[in-house]
Amino acid sequence: MDQRSRILETAQQLTLGSGRLPSLLEIARGTGLTKQGVLHYFPSRAALDAAVLLRAVDKVDAAMTAAEHDGSPTATYLRLSVPDDEDRAAAIVLAAAARTGGTLPDAALAAAGRWESMMTRELGDPVRAEVARLTGDGLLAEALVTGTAPTADRVERISRHLRDVPAPRP
Repeated sequence: MDQRSRILETAQQLTLGSGRLPSLLEIARGTGLTKQGVLHYFPSRAALDAAVLLRAVDKVDAAMTAAEHDGSPTATYLRLSVPDDEDRAAAIVLAAAARTGGTLPDAALAAAGRWESMMTRELGDPVRAEVARLTGDGLLAEALVTGTAPTADRVERISRHLRDVPAPRP
């Protein structure tokens, strides 16, 4: 594992362990680096936080790209509403950013647009794709807040409904 990945992994684990964003000094200690060593790879706290968030986005992006070629982007997006450690760490980063007036990195916003476009191509309707994206986001938020992930049956039922709803008339 390269140093940048070690720093991100340490930041994620410390975030999950404490439920808050660790200081740069805590991350440095966890990786055996100095604070300046961490700043060599991530020139600011915001850059480090964005990288933690984008790790989770990249995972979803890879799954959605594969699903567009070999399956259902809609079902995949809904299945991804079961949070893993990357998602939990990203949620803490997002919550901290929201408290300070931060915004999502442009790459995260662009990825969400790509995913919705993939679902539009599958579902044949941009509004239905938006509903699918917002439903997946809501399922993820519910799972993060309650600690209860949606069941496979629930995800399949919602996915099937979104695919089977008649297309709107022009």
